[in-house]
Amino acid sequence: MNVVTLPGKPPNVVIKPAPGRERMPFLKQVDGQSVSVIPFDAQQLVINGVLDAKLFDVTKPPHKVIIRYTDDQLRSATPTENLWQQINPHAPNQAATLPGIKKVSPDRLLKPLDQESVQQIKAPKAWQKGLTAKGVKVAVLDTGVDQNHPDLKGRIKATKDFTSETDATDEHGHGTHVAGIIAGSGPEPGTAPDADLLIGKVCGQYFCEESAVIAGMRWAAEQGAKVVNLSLGGEATDGTDDLSQELNALSAKYNTLFVAAAGNEGRTESVGSPAAADAALAVASVTKDSQLSYFSSRGPRIDGAVKPEISAPGHAIKAARAQNTGMGYPINDRHTLASGTSMATPHVTGAAAILAGQHPDWSPARLKAALTNTADPFNANVFEQGTGVVNIDKATKTQLTAEPATLKDQGTITYRNDSAKPVKLTITKPDDVEADRTTIEVPAKGSATATFKTKSDAGLIIARDNNNVIRTAISTSKKTEPTAKIKVQTIDRKGSPNGTGGYGFMVAMANHTNKKLYAGGIGNGRALQGEIPQGRYTVYSWVPSPIDGRPPWEPSQTVVARDVTVGPDGAEVTLDARQGQRLQATVNGAKGTGLIGTSLGTVNGSAFASQGDEVYAAPGSAEGMIFTAVHFVRNVPGSTTCGGDTSPCAIAVTRENGLTATFPAIKDGDLAKVTATIGKPATSGQWIVFAEHPLSTPPSGDAAENVQFPGKHTTYYHSSGDVEWWSGQVLDGAVVQAQTWRPYANSQSYEEKWSHGALGPAVTSTRHDRRGNVITVDLALLTDSTPGHYGAAEEGRTELRRNGKLVDGTQYADGGTFQVPPEKARYRLEATTKTVQTAWEFDSAHSTGALPLTAVRFEDRSGTNIPFRLDKTPTAGRTKKLTVDVSYDDGATWQPASYVLLGDRGLLLKVKSGPVSLKTRVMDVYGNSGEQTLIRALT
Repeated sequence: MNVVTLPGKPPNVVIKPAPGRERMPFLKQVDGQSVSVIPFDAQQLVINGVLDAKLFDVTKPPHKVIIRYTDDQLRSATPTENLWQQINPHAPNQAATLPGIKKVSPDRLLKPLDQESVQQIKAPKAWQKGLTAKGVKVAVLDTGVDQNHPDLKGRIKATKDFTSETDATDEHGHGTHVAGIIAGSGPEPGTAPDADLLIGKVCGQYFCEESAVIAGMRWAAEQGAKVVNLSLGGEATDGTDDLSQELNALSAKYNTLFVAAAGNEGRTESVGSPAAADAALAVASVTKDSQLSYFSSRGPRIDGAVKPEISAPGHAIKAARAQNTGMGYPINDRHTLASGTSMATPHVTGAAAILAGQHPDWSPARLKAALTNTADPFNANVFEQGTGVVNIDKATKTQLTAEPATLKDQGTITYRNDSAKPVKLTITKPDDVEADRTTIEVPAKGSATATFKTKSDAGLIIARDNNNVIRTAISTSKKTEPTAKIKVQTIDRKGSPNGTGGYGFMVAMANHTNKKLYAGGIGNGRALQGEIPQGRYTVYSWVPSPIDGRPPWEPSQTVVARDVTVGPDGAEVTLDARQGQRLQATVNGAKGTGLIGTSLGTVNGSAFASQGDEVYAAPGSAEGMIFTAVHFVRNVPGSTTCGGDTSPCAIAVTRENGLTATFPAIKDGDLAKVTATIGKPATSGQWIVFAEHPLSTPPSGDAAENVQFPGKHTTYYHSSGDVEWWSGQVLDGAVVQAQTWRPYANSQSYEEKWSHGALGPAVTSTRHDRRGNVITVDLALLTDSTPGHYGAAEEGRTELRRNGKLVDGTQYADGGTFQVPPEKARYRLEATTKTVQTAWEFDSAHSTGALPLTAVRFEDRSGTNIPFRLDKTPTAGRTKKLTVDVSYDDGATWQPASYVLLGDRGLLLKVKSGPVSLKTRVMDVYGNSGEQTLIRALT
């Protein structure tokens, strides 16, 4: 299976069934950036809950699986070619159960969530009072640690490995960086410089198995850790998942505060476990100028609770770099820059450790409350920031706390006063929060309570006098939409209802208002019955039907859709496959072979898609939906275009608001002929093609194998409806060159050049823009000379500087996302590979629009001349100055070159034969500039 990443689109797949499974249907589901592909013989087990659907997420394939047996025994296993046969002796027949097995699920992989900052949270003021967390045990559960790092000398008191490694050595760098933020010394001081670190290695280089995280949490609590740092996380939950419940239990039993990263999803309702746990202190990330980090996961928790609860610096944090690792953006041998809620979390962990050292008798709940009560709010809502940025100075000064740290719906807040004088507080609150009082008197060394109830989404309850400002966040349970019952039945092509005969398959229900897809299953004669939000829906499925003479795991599929309104009284739907007509492309009236891909989804939303060799469609309405079908046809008798067995003809049809059952009858001459003349490298690879409607999700693609480079490759296309095509030159699973989505006119011929000219930067084929205070660049530094192509470099680096000062960088040459202050400044964007060096300079302030970039694209030689063109984004100005230098010794020496330029097209003159390197500098009339160096640009 090839998983292809497409700029601005969800990943797409080319499905290659294993030997003996060539006619096995597959169902693809696209939900955001997640893509799952479920083979037909697994669908009933998914429906019955025996197989977790996440096993089939091709964008995050499982590293290991957990097999839960009926006797409650567990086994972790690595997915292998024969594991499926081992656990499912029925395969490839569908089965409803697996012998002796209760459930198979991914061994859920959490992940490490990728010094101005200590000043920002006022840590030095606590240090000046002698509050440095001396003697406080702080556990770091992460990728291990570099015990020899000078910044951590004397701080590490114990280590333990919970992975399959031999010791707690940090081979990734994440754990060392986190430990340095907590307790580092030297030029990059940690937040709690005298804390005692307990290091639990629960993560390998890339992932953290949940079982290892739980074992590490237990060890840390048993070792007496007062605070545990969890800069890791998984998918969003409501806090009732197993990992969160384990955290709650350990916190209560061992009096331990767990501080956890909220996550780096950058969207609402995305706070992951274990941060979602009630007892965890969930941390959001801010920049150095206290903007909410673009990547920081937002709340509320899925059930409406306030998460995250506090914020801290997590953007471009400089801290310890483990030896021989490259995590983040290394700036020297001992330190690296890294961004993420992973970096914000240890700032709060260090703050909690300082507070625990000051108040060793305080409970985890009171430590948590004291930090959230005294945080500094900034320009973000409660579900984004919690109560604000941690302020260690205020937290260590306060003698007044309010527990719990947050409320949901209603509850009582207990105000505790440790001072020798009583305090009288005035309470302010949002208008739709009810309170049993507006003032509260808290006696000296005593406590008092106030009760609150809210109907609002989120807000702050603030209790204050002249000396204290205490904030408590409150929210309401997530509002639920009114639901109603739905019943969906199916009839296959032979008249059997609801998968009679052992079939199980998925049914999708697309909501026309929120664009969400709801899914359920049918099988063994049972209809789908359940509750979904009321509204207008398209209900659809690929209904399987047995084919005489073929085994049951090779059925036909019929895509059937019905529009329905689910009102208060519910709805019933029947999807009748007997209404389906065969989807079969023909050329010159003859049929060939080849798989048919179909997809049906909401506009710019989610979609289901399927692939099979015998596919039917029932013509009819599918309101608000887009249907796409593509037949990759081979072996058509007598065809001069589609007669081969290696490279298919691609014939596609799209339909808006309905399903079509037919491809048009076409002849050889009706196909668009696209001939690609391919240059480097000298090898063979694949040629991949996808078809899509511009507003929807494409079906699976197809690939021509063993295409020779250099050479010519011809593809034939036919489009009915609004169809665009994507093609790519692929080598060893990696896309070498790709072409942006484009249409081809039927009956026309096209000549294309691929992998010709100098490989260098292109700026119009990919996205480079500023949206507010976030600059995003998607660089294609190894692009050939053809407009619309793009080729990304796998190795290199990218960095952004603001007024000469490094903002951040990545260890990739394909760009990155950088958050910057709103004020106008001069920026320098640099990206390099082994053969390409680029830099662009431009002025930018808070705005939305394309960055003003220009690149120089050199074509193949024409005698002693080299044609070139200026590739400009829409905001780049008319060229004011251009210089070109050439080198014939791989950049050791350079000399000025002559050229002529007319508009954006030019000709480099009198270039010597043999390898030539090219260096250019260009400036537009607005002062934006670009420079690039291409070593051995042409040979």
